[in-house]
Amino acid sequence: MPRKNRINKHQPLQLEKLVCNKKRYDSDREAQKAAETQMLENMNLELSVYRCDTCRYWHLTRKK
Repeated sequence: MPRKNRINKHQPLQLEKLVCNKKRYDSDREAQKAAETQMLENMNLELSVYRCDTCRYWHLTRKK
């Protein structure tokens, strides 16, 4: 009798399952606005924007 919980090993990769535990932004512009807002609230803070290779969304970082 065949198993009922058989998993297809050849399923295509689903990118929406790859998520980061970071605050994510849909666009570069949206992330840049968030960074500017945070830097105005805290003048000692310096943030940059980058696109994540894992989830393909935009994040903020303190690294240059």
